[in-house]
Amino acid sequence: MNPEEPQASGQTGVRALFSADGWLLFLLSSVSRLYLGVLLSLAAIALLPALLGWQGSVVQSGSMEPHISVGDVVLSDRLAGTDSVPVGGVIEFTSPASAEPGGVEKTRLHRIIAEKPDGTFISAGDANAEPDSTPVKREQITGRARLLVPAIGLPGLWLGTRSFGALALWGAATLLCLWAAVYGARPAISPHSETKPDTATKSGTGTKPGPGDRPRVKAFARRHRRAVAMMLVLAALCILVIAGAAAFSSAAFSATTRNATNTFATAQDWAPPTVTLNNPGSPVKDTVNVSASASDAESGIRDVVIQYLAPGGSNWTTLCTDAAAPYSCAWNTTTGADGGYGLRAIATDNAGHSTTSAQIDTVVANSLLVVLADPGEIQKGTVNLSTTLYNTGASSYTVRVEYSVAGANNWKTLCAALVSPYNCSWNTALFANGYYDLRSVATAGTTSTTSAVVADILVDNQAPAVTMTDPGTPLSGTRTFAATATEADSGVAQVQLQYASTGSPTWTTYCTVTAEPYSCRFDTTTLPNGSYSFRAIATDAGGLSTTSAAITNRIVDNTISSVSVEDPGAYLNGTVTLTAAANSTAGITNVRIQTAPSGTTTWTTKCTIAAAPFTCGWDTTTVSDGLYDLRAVLTDGTGAQTTSATVSARRVDNSPLRGVDIQTVNGAATPGRLQPGDSVNFTYSQQVNMATVSPGWTGAPLAVTLRLRDGNLLSLGNNGDTVDIQRAGSSVNLGSVNLKQNYIKSRTTATFNATMTAATVTVSGVPRTVVTVTLGSIASGSTTLRTVNTASTMVWTPTAAVTNLSGSPSSVAPANETGVLDREF
Repeated sequence: MNPEEPQASGQTGVRALFSADGWLLFLLSSVSRLYLGVLLSLAAIALLPALLGWQGSVVQSGSMEPHISVGDVVLSDRLAGTDSVPVGGVIEFTSPASAEPGGVEKTRLHRIIAEKPDGTFISAGDANAEPDSTPVKREQITGRARLLVPAIGLPGLWLGTRSFGALALWGAATLLCLWAAVYGARPAISPHSETKPDTATKSGTGTKPGPGDRPRVKAFARRHRRAVAMMLVLAALCILVIAGAAAFSSAAFSATTRNATNTFATAQDWAPPTVTLNNPGSPVKDTVNVSASASDAESGIRDVVIQYLAPGGSNWTTLCTDAAAPYSCAWNTTTGADGGYGLRAIATDNAGHSTTSAQIDTVVANSLLVVLADPGEIQKGTVNLSTTLYNTGASSYTVRVEYSVAGANNWKTLCAALVSPYNCSWNTALFANGYYDLRSVATAGTTSTTSAVVADILVDNQAPAVTMTDPGTPLSGTRTFAATATEADSGVAQVQLQYASTGSPTWTTYCTVTAEPYSCRFDTTTLPNGSYSFRAIATDAGGLSTTSAAITNRIVDNTISSVSVEDPGAYLNGTVTLTAAANSTAGITNVRIQTAPSGTTTWTTKCTIAAAPFTCGWDTTTVSDGLYDLRAVLTDGTGAQTTSATVSARRVDNSPLRGVDIQTVNGAATPGRLQPGDSVNFTYSQQVNMATVSPGWTGAPLAVTLRLRDGNLLSLGNNGDTVDIQRAGSSVNLGSVNLKQNYIKSRTTATFNATMTAATVTVSGVPRTVVTVTLGSIASGSTTLRTVNTASTMVWTPTAAVTNLSGSPSSVAPANETGVLDREF
């Protein structure tokens, strides 16, 4: 052996390492090994805590960005019954279907930001501007976040969302790194093998390695086995991570591990500040100090804005903005007109959350001011009208109260020569029902001063008309009881349906109905058999009531066979539950529930039930859309059959396009009142052809008009105020929205300039169209608006003029507002 050969071989290896090819392979191999090491480490971190009983969830959305990204895996453990809910911590909880826009139960990962007095909790995403709308109950909480593993859930997320392109790209990159890590660096060459390149011997057609090639072969075999083992380990870990984190969170979790115990960072401040405006008194004049008290325990108060609302105005004006306590400013009342003012304060904390104080009313009187107190929107009988004079000085005044038919400006004296305390008794029974304007005039010598007009006072001395509908006799099972009621002025507020045993003076209310039709279903089996009378009492919005003539001597007899079918609703789609009620002293063999095209006798049995409850599901997609009648047939123990009354003209409507939700958003300062900045969202089940909503529309911002009409104009009563959308010179086919509350004075209309836009949202993989109408300035009826403090569930009735992208018309089935019961606007 030449002693110089090893040295020459070593020099060759060094030259190879420092060659371009050597460095490239070295770097590629090192980077690949680093990537695989990180991937295996993250997979192990995500997998091993499962041995402690922790469960994993893959984050699907970015509501907690930027701290965490889609595809991160969150590991959480169960919250024991004795453990307190971690306020400020992150939890995993089940959001019920009723709280989800898509109507499907979901798993969410959000932070608990506060506990409510009723024992429920407020949750929020760190990146969201507002907390979640639905409180979380303790029983909904399925886990407490313990550990966050970044990005390791992306392959599973891609697989679950069918993002096969991203999944394939990641898989190819990982295999490339695996090859580079194992085969990217050349095996070391034995000096002996380099000095004996000809030691291989040939045999037949094959070639056998010689002794000098064995180190090379062994090195290749070791690397091959190592590659296979790494691939198997990597694949197993990835499969286990994907399977172990099979739950996908629909709301993003976000937090970062801060120490070895894997605690999560708390959001800076989710609680809004508190603020109270101090009452400056009434009346006020000249320059008055107006102050507020505000506090915020988390991030502190950034500033407090003090505002006033001028007499007859609808927009608030800022008096001052104060960034340091005491929060106050000087109000020079002489710069505005005398009259009644509203005052409020808006506190904003350093996290950007704001709270508006309760409004305080005061009177500005820098000169003689005459104020006629508003007696209320609807009046009957004798009403006291009170007038107050401010800054009378040494002069002696007399007051007269005047009236005019609303808007006519034809004033007549109601009360004359009143002296302090200037009270006028108004006998409204002497006036025709209708709307009136009122004002007061104070006179001293030849000088007269007039108050602001109190407009649109409705005189309603006419009680409603009501008639009880004869329910028939004998009565058995569950029956429909109904009445008709009308009131031309203030409208019907409610109708009570009552019963009494024949000869008894005691009446019992069995249902109260606030909107037409004035009817309800009542189970007569709750009454002892016997003779009964039935009546209805209608009450209008002014408080006047009328009792109908009684329907007497109606027999309730549930000792014989009786059967009835429940009304499943006016619009039916999908699988509908059909229910019957049945009784028989001879026993019940079975009850058949049947349907037939409306007006025909072609009855089809949908189910036969042998024992209570008599209920079954009807898949309405198996029949053509249209009107159907329903009935139930009872077969008793003797074989005799009894047929129920028919529930007629129930519409099957399985159109793929339908209204699924209606929501309002308060973008102004006063909740419960329509104001500029508020918006209405109409959500369809599919994407719609925008041009069918309004001709030529593409979904871009479009000027429209929002019309608000009192429910009495539509025979819907006081609590049936209705919104629809109009467009100058064309139509807007969004149907109408019954707000189910009293947002406007009786029999009046208001309009707002508005902007209509459309967007596409994806719910459970299905694209939907959301049409948003945002209110601008009020165009008419500013003095007719009311503020509502009662929560309600709006009802949107779409029109069939709107179609989906395939041309299918929208269902006209009403869509109820989803989510937590709340005030609108």
